[in-house]
Amino acid sequence: MKITIPQTASRSLLQTLVISGCALLFLLELSGCSRVPGAEKQRGSVTIQITNGTEPVTEGQVDLVNEQTGEGGGGALNSDGTASLELVALGSYTVTVNPPPQEPLVPGQAPPEVKSYENIPPRVRQIKTSPFKLEVKSGANEFAFDLKQAE
Repeated sequence: MKITIPQTASRSLLQTLVISGCALLFLLELSGCSRVPGAEKQRGSVTIQITNGTEPVTEGQVDLVNEQTGEGGGGALNSDGTASLELVALGSYTVTVNPPPQEPLVPGQAPPEVKSYENIPPRVRQIKTSPFKLEVKSGANEFAFDLKQAE
């Protein structure tokens, strides 16, 4: 038995399916299924310069942690002793400075020389003991920290 659908009924069914699909996408958007968590938060950019006395700290990692929200970010220090971070949520942060990550061991090769990074005091390497705090506001934010002040 062969069933045939008149062309006008077929067109009507297609229109109904398209309208239903659009309505479903609209409802999903309203319910938040396509949203990125935290996307509604205001954000700013942060530039941090790290020195040890008058010398820039050119090797290391700067990290920010907001202890209330758990948010944070980080960046590597460049040859000027500066790290730049984008899209940091507004708020109060503790700043830590750590040596760069060590190179992984390669089987069959001698381990790389381990540097001590004495220009980065142990106190600034941990959230609980770092004295460096900052407040990120909307727009561009610039901060400078001297590690000599943490000794």
